[in-house]
Amino acid sequence: MATVSVIMAVYNSQEYLPYAIRSVLNQDYKDFELVLVDDGSTDGSGRICDEYALNNPQVRVLHKPNGGMCEARNYALDRIDSTYVAFCDNDDRYFPGLLSDNLRILEETGVDYVYYGRRLAIFDKPYAKPRMSDLGPKEKVVLRGEEIRQRYDVVRGGSDAVWACIYRRDVLEKYHIRFDERLRHGYEDTLFNLNFLKSAKSVATNPKSYYLWLKRLGHSSSFVLTDDYKLGHESATQLEDQIIQEWGVDKRLPSFCADRMTNYLLNPLERMLLMGKVPYEEALPTYEWVADYFAPFAHYVPQVTSLSRRTFYELVLKRRFRLVHAAMNAARLYVDHTKRG
Repeated sequence: MATVSVIMAVYNSQEYLPYAIRSVLNQDYKDFELVLVDDGSTDGSGRICDEYALNNPQVRVLHKPNGGMCEARNYALDRIDSTYVAFCDNDDRYFPGLLSDNLRILEETGVDYVYYGRRLAIFDKPYAKPRMSDLGPKEKVVLRGEEIRQRYDVVRGGSDAVWACIYRRDVLEKYHIRFDERLRHGYEDTLFNLNFLKSAKSVATNPKSYYLWLKRLGHSSSFVLTDDYKLGHESATQLEDQIIQEWGVDKRLPSFCADRMTNYLLNPLERMLLMGKVPYEEALPTYEWVADYFAPFAHYVPQVTSLSRRTFYELVLKRRFRLVHAAMNAARLYVDHTKRG
């Protein structure tokens, strides 16, 4: 039995998959298994998985019909018996030391999970230099019991992605924490981590970036929010608000909670922004949906730390959509400028 299982859901990623696999296999920590879940790929991804398994005993391949990333991850979770669980996407990469450094923290502290930083590389155009940014916990700490509630800004101050954590599997099994298989377009990781946070008795944070998230922007003339994206977005917003209220975090850390919760309002708009210029008539349904779903959380807006963001949120909630669209176009011009620079 391996100490840690690294789960990688694989679907039609033959161009990037070998780099992702090798980044895990090249870790200096060796007591792991890499579980590749071929989720009904129609390109050469399944064959690549099998080739790596033939040449490396640490690689295990599970083939299944396509059901989405959440189903693929759950399929693997139900078939492992390791002490710890980690994740890697099939087009990203582990940095050296991810497993050894963070498993050392887990074994020395005995916490339920460790939460570390990531580096984001955004590729706007082929062969162009990517835009880079790092995000992670703001300090290295070990928190237990009530300390988790008291330091909510530390445990929720970085990435929402599951590949930024290593988890104790017995906690996942005890509380049957799994991915929502209805979701295919976002917020599955946020919900997974919020449910784990509710159940965890201890956590360690590590600000260093160990994971490379490679974001390749597509070019599309249309933008549509799918029903499952809306479901995931609304579910995550409601669950985080519930935790904040039950734990009294909004009383202790009002500005952090306001920034955290209003980011949910901004996320679908940022997603639309990255698609390029969207005509007002095409963007209007998104503005209307955001204003409707976020109305119950409007009480967070006055505590937002940035005046410009606070003003923007107020425009959305007041349904001043023409002004919102003008602000979005101004932001797009800034993004285009940074691309050229």
